[in-house]
Amino acid sequence: MLLKDSSQVEKESRFFFRSRSLKLSSLTLPIAFDAMEEFWTTSRFSDVLPENGDRIACYEDVTEHGRGTRLEIGLVRLLRPSSSDSKLSSPVNRLRLRLCYRWDMDVIAHVLPAGTWAFACWDFPEFETFKRSVLNTAGFSAMQDKKSAEVNALFDMVSAVQNELKPAAEARQMWWGVL
Repeated sequence: MLLKDSSQVEKESRFFFRSRSLKLSSLTLPIAFDAMEEFWTTSRFSDVLPENGDRIACYEDVTEHGRGTRLEIGLVRLLRPSSSDSKLSSPVNRLRLRLCYRWDMDVIAHVLPAGTWAFACWDFPEFETFKRSVLNTAGFSAMQDKKSAEVNALFDMVSAVQNELKPAAEARQMWWGVL
């Protein structure tokens, strides 16, 4: 499918979730992760950069979106159009599935001490390493059986920093693809 109409990404993702009878409000973290993995591996866009053009990422952060402080775990699909010609930065279509959890003792005792993180995967051969990294985090472990307080899918555009296509592995820091 083509990426020329950027809203196509959002439409395709909504169709994907509906076709599998997945409602955002009922998603658990493992089901959401598996769904985003399947969406990434089965839906291809033909007009993305041939190298580093289609990525899946996952992050954890502490957020405040007007509903109180939440632990947010997000699953992100990043698509860089092949028309990107800038050497410094390029536009990226970002589809983000956010699962937000209420502040509780699990978050305070298990998740906060481990710190926030972001992991990304640009190609299929490195996916298993990416998946293990995410599944082994304190946030994923602590929240995998919990009902989220809020789930939503957001589509937007961001600018990729060409020399920072991945978050630094050793730092596990937040990075342009998920902020």
